[in-house]
Amino acid sequence: MSQRYKMTELAGAQRMLIPTTDSNDESINSVKSPEWMVKIGVLTSSTIVGFLDYAPLYGWYGESSRITAGDIGGPLQTSAQLKHSDLVLILGNGGYATSLEASMNKGYPLDLVTIVRLGNIQGVTVKLQTTAYGNCMIQSFQQQLDRLVLHLSVTTKTNTVLVYNNLGVCAGQMVSSVDYSKNVAQ
Repeated sequence: MSQRYKMTELAGAQRMLIPTTDSNDESINSVKSPEWMVKIGVLTSSTIVGFLDYAPLYGWYGESSRITAGDIGGPLQTSAQLKHSDLVLILGNGGYATSLEASMNKGYPLDLVTIVRLGNIQGVTVKLQTTAYGNCMIQSFQQQLDRLVLHLSVTTKTNTVLVYNNLGVCAGQMVSSVDYSKNVAQ
């Protein structure tokens, strides 16, 4: 059973609504592992078997777009720029918080931020989707009680959806990749 979500308004300079897991939903008492997790370099950790270097992700938001002008001759003109919004992550306040804040303060990029969606197939926790963001810069770091809210600029994105057959066996994957710095997609 998948978890239920609610819309949460984030405080800060920019007001925004973001989907988050609903911890008040009684049906999640039977959930054994989070549905969404994030890996940030070597900083994050958890007790989920197979995902020990990830942390539970309570909510996230990222939007890809292609901005075009009405006076262009076709979709591949230079004004058809690929863009990505800030990637917004809501995660628990763990031992990695000061390292993330220091990365922002010093202007160090995060080489790879990987978000996974987990599912349960025949009693085994598996990846259903992986979205990897490369060369991310922390734009803002907010601590809101026991949660952290990070706003990241991203340079690359690779979205992979794993496909499972009726027997629960991985039957392949679908992949989309973008390098926003070069305006190139695959």
